Amino acid sequence: MQGMLRDHLVHKYLSIILQPLMNSVKLGIMMSDSVGNIHHYFTPLTAYIVDTPEACMLTCVCGKTSPFTLVSYLHF
Repeated sequence: MQGMLRDHLVHKYLSIILQPLMNSVKLGIMMSDSVGNIHHYFTPLTAYIVDTPEACMLTCVCGKTSPFTLVSYLHF
C-alpha cells in the first residue's frame, strides 16, 4: 500500500511541476529564434530521463516486464 501511495505522490508531483509546460502545449508560448525573430511556439514533445526502476513505476509495470515494450519474460 505504501508503494502505491508513493507512486501516486510522484505522479501528482510531476503534474504540478510540469503544469507550465502543459499550459504551453495548449496555449503556445512566445519565444525568439537564433536570429532574434519572435515566434509563437507549441511544444507538444518533451523528454524525461529515468532509470529502469523509475520507468517501471511511471508506466505502472512491475516484476520482469519491460517498461518500454510491455513484454514479459514469459514471451521468450
